[in-house]
Amino acid sequence: MNREQMRRVFLFPVRILGKIFSRITGIVILPFSALAWTLQLMLRFPQIARSEVVVLMTSPTSFGPTVIGPDLVRRLYQGRRCLFFVASWRHEYNTKVSLLWTDVDVVFIPRFLITLSYRHRVIAVPLLLWHDRMVEWLTQKLVGQVSGGRAQFLILLDLYRETQFLDQATSSPSMQNGERALSVDVTTQWQILQEQVPAPPARLPETMRSDIASGLERLWRKNNKGGTAKLCCMYLRIEKREVYRARLRNSSSLENHLLAVRLLNEAGYQVLLTGDFEIDAATREDFDGALVDAKSLGADNDIYRLFAVTEADIFIGNNGAGEVLAIINEIPSLYLDWFPYSNGRKNSWVYFKAARDKENHMLSGRRLITDFVYDSGASFGTLINNTQDEITDAVACFIEDVKERNKTDPYADIAALIPMDTQFHATGARLSPAWVRRNIPGEDVATKAQA
Repeated sequence: MNREQMRRVFLFPVRILGKIFSRITGIVILPFSALAWTLQLMLRFPQIARSEVVVLMTSPTSFGPTVIGPDLVRRLYQGRRCLFFVASWRHEYNTKVSLLWTDVDVVFIPRFLITLSYRHRVIAVPLLLWHDRMVEWLTQKLVGQVSGGRAQFLILLDLYRETQFLDQATSSPSMQNGERALSVDVTTQWQILQEQVPAPPARLPETMRSDIASGLERLWRKNNKGGTAKLCCMYLRIEKREVYRARLRNSSSLENHLLAVRLLNEAGYQVLLTGDFEIDAATREDFDGALVDAKSLGADNDIYRLFAVTEADIFIGNNGAGEVLAIINEIPSLYLDWFPYSNGRKNSWVYFKAARDKENHMLSGRRLITDFVYDSGASFGTLINNTQDEITDAVACFIEDVKERNKTDPYADIAALIPMDTQFHATGARLSPAWVRRNIPGEDVATKAQA
């Protein structure tokens, strides 16, 4: 018996005892969780009484839905008084998003739980499922009583399901049933809804915006740059949890983006870094205010991240929660290390990840967007992050593309290789010219696509 097997044998009874203990403890704590939730809701009774639609988000437990949810409800129920509750905890949330909205009230209510972060996962007592089913029931009952039955109550998943009845629904063969299918379909329908029902952009209060803007201006001038800088939000994500599908969307290194940052600076853009990378001391000194983060400004990180993505003139980043506000504010975007190949965003250009098959052979770009376009789990092989040269080339093209956003897509015939029933086409996304030139060689591609 090797060391790993011995470890598993030893840990098995420990895990069983741990589960028994956590269940018993959870049963004891749950009534106190219910009391804590009720007391916090009581503070919101005046808001509930005034509201016509009340939504409670318990799941998913991540940042993205705390922004998508309020944007959905204000568009689906435009003109009605909407209240959006988030059952929150100290993991993954940015409670400052409640400051962004003028047409929906967003309120974070902390869960009463014992939580432990372990290997980038959260262990909760009582079990999160027990707690959240309890607060959903409690909230529905209290909303009904306080509003006299006038307010419509929904949980977030109810709101998501309402989007399924919108026109132009897109569901590809890889999206049969389950949370992944619902997630992709909602993201698609949400972007379609934005075109159908306009709404004000998401913005922080003016005083917060002014404070950060003045700090950025000082850093830009310190770099001996003249004039007023345009802003580029650069969102680079690294999934640290052992979640296979999420890791497929990870970014290339910050170092691989630095030449592209230089190009952006030369074009008059100050780059605001968000996501999961930190600027090291040498890089911070080298760019001297032209590449910044919250530390550069001495700003609150939660406020800084919201400012960066809502105030940007352009957005460059990956497939993840940090892009959501750029979609809401209709910011022209370049998506790097893009995957799945069927996905797309409005007002955007995409540069896909490369890939090797299981025999370690490089797969052609044409095969990626045809044969494997529906394979959101990359079962065909191994994904390869964008290289420094690819990123620099893509950004150089993007700088030029945003100058003429409304011109006809010169690579629409290549994009037509991607099946029409995908999110890519539903949202009107475009291929990065750099990706086409590097991955679809030959002048006769359009002819082949039509054959």
